[in-house]
Amino acid sequence: MNNDLDFRKIGTRIQKYRLERNMTQEDLAEMIDSSQKYLSTVESGKHRLSLDSIITISKALGVSINKLIADFDDSSDENNLQDILNEIRGMSALQLEMLRDIIKVLKKMDK
Repeated sequence: MNNDLDFRKIGTRIQKYRLERNMTQEDLAEMIDSSQKYLSTVESGKHRLSLDSIITISKALGVSINKLIADFDDSSDENNLQDILNEIRGMSALQLEMLRDIIKVLKKMDK
């Protein structure tokens, strides 16, 4: 099994997520305390990133390291449900009733 990282694909993913966030190379470079020229070599796969650099870039882009390295989304239904539970804790009875109605409408849209 080959465990080498494909830095060209990582660079392509960095560019993809950067563009999805309407960021320029200059914007991202500034966020990671680097230069646009460096980021250009990263996105083209010409630079082998350290783990620290990958972590810094993933934080700046707001994506998981897994998404940059392997385009793998590590979210699960359990994580999503836990996030939803955390959001609704402390809601009033009226808010919870409204939320139930919204969920019913959303489920109908899926049919």
